[in-house]
Amino acid sequence: MNKTILAIIFILITLATFGQTATELNKKANFFLKNGDIKNAVPLLKKAAEMGQPEAKYNLGYCYQQGNEVEKNDSIANTWLIRSAEHGWLNAQFKIAYSYASGRGIKQNYNQALYWSVKCAEQKDPECMNNVIACYSNGMGTAKNLDSAAIWTIRLASLPDIDNLQQSGIITGARKTLAIKYRDGDYYPKDNIKSYMWFLIYNESKRDFSILEQQSNIDAIKELEKSLTTANKEKATLEAELQIGRKLKNTKNLYKQDL
Repeated sequence: MNKTILAIIFILITLATFGQTATELNKKANFFLKNGDIKNAVPLLKKAAEMGQPEAKYNLGYCYQQGNEVEKNDSIANTWLIRSAEHGWLNAQFKIAYSYASGRGIKQNYNQALYWSVKCAEQKDPECMNNVIACYSNGMGTAKNLDSAAIWTIRLASLPDIDNLQQSGIITGARKTLAIKYRDGDYYPKDNIKSYMWFLIYNESKRDFSILEQQSNIDAIKELEKSLTTANKEKATLEAELQIGRKLKNTKNLYKQDL
């Protein structure tokens, strides 16, 4: 958009700012952000954030974290991220969890990192769920608890397929992990039907894996099928559909690679 037009719009918005709600101010800030005009967005973000708007708090924190039209200051960034996270803003919960885990602008605290990761994971964010699994598996910020890790792994693996490649890969990876663990009796009780069930669910989005990994898993599926009866496979299919809450869509490609 023409910079002159943006400047005129900003003047008009500034004149109309007095008496506006935090939601209205945040909406106008987002208009500038979408047009790449961070300079004019920041004053509106500050006002909206001070009035308690969660998204504005997050975006203002992000600006301080990156040094976008404000001084780069991780400590100030974390203050706004925490305020946003306390209002349930998912991205803020993710970022403040990372700040606590890494000690970015704040004293490193694995307990707080886990706390905010769980908050984020409860909103079904795959990355946060994966972080929670890692914390319970390795005893970071909590006592090592494989039961809790197992519960979160199943929750992660049961999420719907999504378009975001990075997050989809996390979900598909959890599905494959469960298939292997049930097959091998690695912490989970050895159960070939459950292993096959998770391989079927993994198969729904196996395109997230490389061709070589897909072929390795196809070979594992074929080998597993040697121990299963037709009734076993039918049971696994039914349980897979119950687990994800829909019909399986990709079984015709069970022995094929997805590009």
